[in-house]
Amino acid sequence: MRYHSTVGLTPAQTSELIARAWQVHDGRPPAERENFTMPFGRAVVMVLIMARHNLRQQMTADLYETSQPTVSRIWRYLIALLGQVTALDRKHLAQALKIGVVLIDGTPIPTGNRAGTGTTNFNGKHRKQALNIQVAARLGGALVGVSRPVRGSRHDSRALEEVGWADQITTARAGNELLAVFADSAYVKHTRLTPRPKKKDEPRTEADREWNRKIASMRAPVERTIAHLKQWKILSTGYRGRLSELPSVIHAITNLEFYRQSP
Repeated sequence: MRYHSTVGLTPAQTSELIARAWQVHDGRPPAERENFTMPFGRAVVMVLIMARHNLRQQMTADLYETSQPTVSRIWRYLIALLGQVTALDRKHLAQALKIGVVLIDGTPIPTGNRAGTGTTNFNGKHRKQALNIQVAARLGGALVGVSRPVRGSRHDSRALEEVGWADQITTARAGNELLAVFADSAYVKHTRLTPRPKKKDEPRTEADREWNRKIASMRAPVERTIAHLKQWKILSTGYRGRLSELPSVIHAITNLEFYRQSP
């Protein structure tokens, strides 16, 4: 199987991931271990494909010639396990702020319309219900941080404060005057390195245009980083599972993306 086109990982990465997961699974007490008749490696690949392509559980069950409840049990057990065994591959914003330029942007994780949440998760900019995550990247496009999710109705600036990143940036800047954090105009409260807005009833100056072009060029890598993260389609085409489980799924997928990018 060409794993890179189905699960987003190379064959070597897929094999190592299966080995890591099996080691943890096999070492658990029987009461904590989910038992299923599907071969373990096949089950891991199934879960990766579900996350990569956001397949419905019933469709997955048909493809794998099993039942939807079985797919559901395997999914819940293994997605958490895969997030656990890739945890050491994950990086964090605090580490990135110590050694270079950081690019930050927010992005919504669509949840589909859910009557129980009302307007709590409604993202006015994107006109859909979602959770909001903050993403940090290097100038070369390497992923260096993904925040915990907050309610989708939060403005990016407020979300940056809620997840603790605003304080981390302030603390890091106090200890490093050369620290540069680039972001869009939503973050003007937290960094001066943002596009300059047009003043009312005044034409934009050539200096402002040139500044904005440079900022846009510098910020382009974080947009690509978000696009790569959202190649895990479960984060981009609409999450269909229990909303209470979505933060854990985001955490697991983030760890998998760091694992995918690891040398």
